[in-house]
Amino acid sequence: MVQKDKTLETPQVDGEPSPSPVSGDACAEAPGPGDECGIGIEPTAHRKFICGVVEGFYGRPWTMEQRKELFTRQQKWGLNTYLYAPKDDYKHRMFWRELYSVEEAEQLMTLIGAAKERGIEFIYAISPGLDITFSNQKEVSALKRKLDQVTHFGCKSFALLFDDIDQNMCPADKEVFSSFAHAQVSITNEIYQYLGEPETFLFCPTGPKVVSKDITVESIEEVSKILRRAPVIWDNIHANDYDQKRLFLGPYKGRSTELIPRLKGVLTNPNCEFESNFVAIHTLATWYKSNMNGVRKDVVMTDGEDSTVSIQIKLENEGSDEELETDMLYSPQLALKLALTEWLEDFVVPHQYNSRQVPQSGAKSTAIDVSSMAASSLCSSTTVTTVFQQPIMSPYVSTAPVQVEVEKKDSDEEPMEMVVEKLDEPEAEADPEEKQIGPILADKMAEDLKPMDTDKESLTESKSPEGSIQEDPGSDIAPMQTDDQLKQDVFVPGPNEKTLFTAEPLTLEDLTLLAELFYLPYEHGPKAMQMLKEFNWLRANSSVVSVNCKRKETEKVEEWQLRAEKFEEMCCSVIQMFTRLSNSANRTILYDLYSYIWDIKSIISMVKSFVQWLGCRSQSSAQFLRGDQEPWAFRGGLAGEFQRLLPIEGANDLFYQPPPAMPTSKIYSIRPYYPKDTAIYKICKEMYCEGMEDIPVSDKDPDLIGDRLVGGLLALSSDYGFVLEDDEGICGYALGTVDVQPFVKKCKLNWIPFMQEKYLKPDCEKDLTEAEKMMLSFHEEEEGLPASFLSNFPSLIKVDIHAKVTDPSVAKSMMGCLLSSLKANGSLGAFCQVRQTDKRMLDFYGKLGCFEVAKMEGFPKDVIIMGRSL
Repeated sequence: MVQKDKTLETPQVDGEPSPSPVSGDACAEAPGPGDECGIGIEPTAHRKFICGVVEGFYGRPWTMEQRKELFTRQQKWGLNTYLYAPKDDYKHRMFWRELYSVEEAEQLMTLIGAAKERGIEFIYAISPGLDITFSNQKEVSALKRKLDQVTHFGCKSFALLFDDIDQNMCPADKEVFSSFAHAQVSITNEIYQYLGEPETFLFCPTGPKVVSKDITVESIEEVSKILRRAPVIWDNIHANDYDQKRLFLGPYKGRSTELIPRLKGVLTNPNCEFESNFVAIHTLATWYKSNMNGVRKDVVMTDGEDSTVSIQIKLENEGSDEELETDMLYSPQLALKLALTEWLEDFVVPHQYNSRQVPQSGAKSTAIDVSSMAASSLCSSTTVTTVFQQPIMSPYVSTAPVQVEVEKKDSDEEPMEMVVEKLDEPEAEADPEEKQIGPILADKMAEDLKPMDTDKESLTESKSPEGSIQEDPGSDIAPMQTDDQLKQDVFVPGPNEKTLFTAEPLTLEDLTLLAELFYLPYEHGPKAMQMLKEFNWLRANSSVVSVNCKRKETEKVEEWQLRAEKFEEMCCSVIQMFTRLSNSANRTILYDLYSYIWDIKSIISMVKSFVQWLGCRSQSSAQFLRGDQEPWAFRGGLAGEFQRLLPIEGANDLFYQPPPAMPTSKIYSIRPYYPKDTAIYKICKEMYCEGMEDIPVSDKDPDLIGDRLVGGLLALSSDYGFVLEDDEGICGYALGTVDVQPFVKKCKLNWIPFMQEKYLKPDCEKDLTEAEKMMLSFHEEEEGLPASFLSNFPSLIKVDIHAKVTDPSVAKSMMGCLLSSLKANGSLGAFCQVRQTDKRMLDFYGKLGCFEVAKMEGFPKDVIIMGRSL
């Protein structure tokens, strides 16, 4: 998102807007005839105050159904305005000159009518600043023609947006206007007069800021002096289109209620995901109603872990007792609790979109001329393309949908309706010029109209369900239901059958935790901050429980273990919240939240496993991230903070975990290896023999494959071992040694002699079987790898997962835990050895970020060395 601080300013024929000093998004409303430009405090009860929602983000616009639901909520909560300005509506911004087609006109008319029915003022915004020539009268006429068309739809309120554009004027404009601001004000005043000076007309220039932590009374008063009127704030506090890992479920905060009598209004530009905005809009309404009469000083709150909330209220103006009774105090914490309590009720209401409705403005649509547009044409039947999609998917990653053309009619299903023009119309009816530019425009749209780039664009991150389910198998956590399971008939147990698991209902505590994990741009919630603080402390003090520490400091050891136990409980509460939310009846809400809760659950599970390893296997020399940073100093939200606290914070590919095609109910957990985990040998044998017609070892030597591949690591380097478990037991492992050179020496002394005694040397003069070759390897001297290679890749790793585990994300989590343990104890890089003929493992390690190292002198001939830098 490149949204700047926005000041909707009053058009002044002879004036120029000055840069806004306010640390927030400000806009100014055009005055009606006879308006005075005073900037005093005016009680809200005696004037119009614009308060509501602006759909102004980058990314997929909301659907018509969602917008109608928004109007219902706004009416219920006392908000009064909706500003239509989706950046990815092509005809709002990139192709602003083009008129809406018949189908698009019908949708807009329906939307404007729906807003009117709910008492919501519909403001249509147009953003011509990308390529308009301000001094060209043809351009101005095109803008007037477009707004004329929208006027015929029944719209009476408008906004001109000049945000997120290049501020350099073209040569033609430089000859006419003294500055870029002068050009914007000139056209704004002309359009304002042309439209008959509408009661609501907003103007939004570009400013220097994106998201404001606080908006102070002083900053608004300064802006008001410059504009000579009270502004309207376009607030990006809950906007998340600039970071695909973040979602904001915290309360409206950092805006004094003293601002209300000093403003003409506030419009919030919230999260891209519609259902995630319940708290953002609800708390804005609570904030607005707290000072509707413009008489109260702001609520002064002191937050602390052990302190009570103190509220100090002073009256600025006198008011009647009746007015004061209806004037609520505003506390962000109390407003959040009110919103979450009401939101909780929606989660138990069964509701599910079978697909998503994506309204679009196509470049090839046939335009309607206002002068010839008849009412009957706007009510004509349309052809709709129905696209059935997976229930949870990335909003920015397209799939190959199955398209079925159907006539528009009522249905029990909720397919995605996307208005398109019939392509089988006779070519004579299409405009020749339009046909020629169509493909060009389509290509341009595909190139230019895409979600805003982030600093992780190399990963092509998408808002999709990702990560693995890594809960402890012994915990009382229910597997997530899939939508296919929800459609099945209810199971009724027989006389001798056990009842199926009943999902635990989502609680207010779960929603509170969710909101605190995804709080606000500049702060995490209290529980999230506590988890970060605890994990940081456990890292920093892990030396007291390290394997090479004599643990003489009993009190410190007990403190570490107690805090680690409490931290694991907090991690389990996150996983439990994820499970309960995933089993909620309202799948519509789940779909908008799912990718975020999957992401945070996955990183928390990895962190939990790493803390378990720290408590029993770390060395006293463990190394971690340099220094401490504020939690809002980085992108990625809370998940990004935990990623940066892990030793492999730069391994972005391991944290980017694409989800399975459908939500899975399978539960996995990753924990440190223990000697009792003998099932690793079974996994080793099964995976080695996969695809072979004959098993290469006999029943007399059942441990041979395990002894050859992983035995030495399990016996002599178990400190760097992890196992993957599901409800049936161990199904994967990740093993390693931090420095292979001393490990090889230990093997020669303490492991190889034992193996030579267990497996006699076979006769080398005959053709050897696979099993005999393995036995022979224990009796032959292995050449060491070159020192120049080991200086960069000192650690040996072995990772494998059973074929029944189809979710690739669990392999990434396993690798993440193993590499974190190695890097924490000083490793610079890791390598693995793979047989040249083992294509499965070559592909497996390749997907885990390992690359084939160029052949060096001293490398074994029949083995491929793959490495990964840490």
